[in-house]
Amino acid sequence: MPTPPSAAAAARPATLAEVQTIVEQRCLMCHNAQVQQKNVALHTDALIRQHAQAMYQQTVVLKLMPLSNATQMTDDERAVVKRWFEAGTK
Repeated sequence: MPTPPSAAAAARPATLAEVQTIVEQRCLMCHNAQVQQKNVALHTDALIRQHAQAMYQQTVVLKLMPLSNATQMTDDERAVVKRWFEAGTK
């Protein structure tokens, strides 16, 4: 069982690098240079930033993505995306 993040880690803004790791593991299967489901590609930093609002809405607020949670995105990973988006997607 994974250990929960410390309170300090959970409170600090997430980095783009942390979000990239999640995107690579959970999103690129359907949102890459070749496959762009719903016209969304997430294979570069610029594209991740461009689609930040949609990523936040779909993965954090609605929890619709990944579709049927096919890639097993965890609540901790959703929390990272939330902290990154709410900190201004820096």
